[in-house]
Amino acid sequence: MSKTDYLLAAALVAVFAAYSLGFGGPFLFDDFGALALNPLLQIDGTVFDEWRTAALSSRSGPLRRPIAMFSFALNSVAAGEIAPYYIKGVNALLHCLAGVFVYLLAQRLFLRVYPVRGSDSARWLALLAAAIWLLHPLHVSTVLYAVQRMAQLATLFMLVGLWVFVRYRARFAERGGTAGEVVAAGLWLALLTLFAAYSKENGALLPLLVLVVEVCFFRGEWAGRPCAPLRFAAVAALGLFFAALLAIMLLPPEFLSERFTRREFTLHERVLTQARLLWHYLAWLALPDISAMGFQHDDIPVSRSFTQPFGTLLAVLAWCAALLGAVLLRQRYPLVLFALLFYLVGHSVESSVWPLEMVYEHRNYAPSIGVCLLFASLLATPFYRSGNARRMAAPLAGVVLTGLLALLLIRVDTWSEEVRMAGVNVRNHPESSRSNYFYADALLKRYRNAEALGLGEEQAREALIAARFYFEQMYRTNPRDVAALVMLHSLDSQFAADAPGRRDWLAELEALLESRPLQASDRNALGELIGCVNAGGCTADAARILRLLGLLEARYPEDLAVLGYRFTYLLGSSASPAALQAVIDRALALNPGRREFLVRQIELQAQENDVDGMYESIRLWLKHDTRRLRLHTLQDLFIKAPDAAREP
Repeated sequence: MSKTDYLLAAALVAVFAAYSLGFGGPFLFDDFGALALNPLLQIDGTVFDEWRTAALSSRSGPLRRPIAMFSFALNSVAAGEIAPYYIKGVNALLHCLAGVFVYLLAQRLFLRVYPVRGSDSARWLALLAAAIWLLHPLHVSTVLYAVQRMAQLATLFMLVGLWVFVRYRARFAERGGTAGEVVAAGLWLALLTLFAAYSKENGALLPLLVLVVEVCFFRGEWAGRPCAPLRFAAVAALGLFFAALLAIMLLPPEFLSERFTRREFTLHERVLTQARLLWHYLAWLALPDISAMGFQHDDIPVSRSFTQPFGTLLAVLAWCAALLGAVLLRQRYPLVLFALLFYLVGHSVESSVWPLEMVYEHRNYAPSIGVCLLFASLLATPFYRSGNARRMAAPLAGVVLTGLLALLLIRVDTWSEEVRMAGVNVRNHPESSRSNYFYADALLKRYRNAEALGLGEEQAREALIAARFYFEQMYRTNPRDVAALVMLHSLDSQFAADAPGRRDWLAELEALLESRPLQASDRNALGELIGCVNAGGCTADAARILRLLGLLEARYPEDLAVLGYRFTYLLGSSASPAALQAVIDRALALNPGRREFLVRQIELQAQENDVDGMYESIRLWLKHDTRRLRLHTLQDLFIKAPDAAREP
């Protein structure tokens, strides 16, 4: 092992130790639906089919991300539970492993860019690049956001794929390759692309990143000579990808535009906003101001046109100028073109035309790799000069890495405790409605768990008042957020029911639901409202709730989640079995295989000892559950069913 290998090992230990301070942090946002509340991950590992159903238990993305979900199942079996501590610990190990492959890949790329400097120089540059990537505080929101192991695994497999490609390609560039070697390289890349994509869909970008490496570093070279057809093919393939992406942005297909009907922005508005956000991400990478970072960034305004805000036009022009400059200077500064293309291709799924949330920091986990290689090269440039510049290179790199480590430690400490994390987020982003929500929710949990936390009556009361304040701040920053209205109605119903001049938040909610497209967070909030009403915590007469439900059903006649609200409300208000069955019939007419309603139907049939009906419902279930993902649910239903229902 070389000296740089030992230093890399030391860096990995330091990185893991730094992240270990945040293992006790909470589950967040998507962690609950995908992990904590996912019954298919609650397995003991003794039944083989449980591993299969756990791996296929994600509803995120068209591929269901089975490799990532299988890794969470391993976590569950090893720890005996789905716990944040163990999941985040494995995430930190994966981060370190990915850093090793950043180092291995960077060595070969730097040797290709700077052959006269030799392999020793390439190793030091690679170590610097890997250290910058490993220590960067922007990646805290990937490593400590438990469910984003999906992004980590996709990135890891892409890095392995790029390393395999560069090893083969360097050999082909020097002495050519046989058909068998070319096929072997292709098969390895295909396999690793599948692994990456089945961890998270943007792992399918591996072949495009291979093209970026080919265009920037190998340029069609084969057996020591330029090969114009190979070079043209790589450039053309990459160009066609960007042309196709641009065409979709300008003339989106109908099926894609329709998916934006449930967003409060259009496809074109999302694309224009991303032009600005990509510069935000780059700024956070280049100048890691942790006060600008956060879990939520919904305080960044949406671009409604090129001039609203005007910075949108400047951002688009800046991207055009950057690409043109990088292409013109590609011979002299190939790393600039590589970093730019790697960054843009890496963002091309989550930061382009798909109707996802506008901004999340974890989207930079893979795209930042090329940028970190460029930063390492720029930091080390003085070393290859003479005089004072050379003497200052190593101390400068040391200062940068020490600064990154300090920022990483501060940010990890922030993420280690829910109230602290939420408080820092809302302090850094006071105009973010979601940051206000998460802080208010954390304070409300503190109030509800006051006795377990050893809080006095006055401290609990202060937490409750602060929670109410930040829910109102959430409403102030975004009056069209359903969760703000639901939580204000809930708190005022429970703690200020007789207050004079009490505001009718429920009326505002009814008015809002007439026009607002339902977001995922809105749906969760409406579920909370129905649960609160059923529990007696939210004052609302039946007529108002039924009117609200009728409004939603009129706007979304085929939305089974909306029908689910009605069923839950009727169930909580002790409605007759006939009324409950009527809702189930409506839902199954829309989707005969909908599991949630079939479960309810079987439960009703079990109560009535309708054995024939139960078996017919099970037949429908199995007809539509072709992957047999929910057999354990059926078993549980029969275990809980009356004895008569289990008789043949």
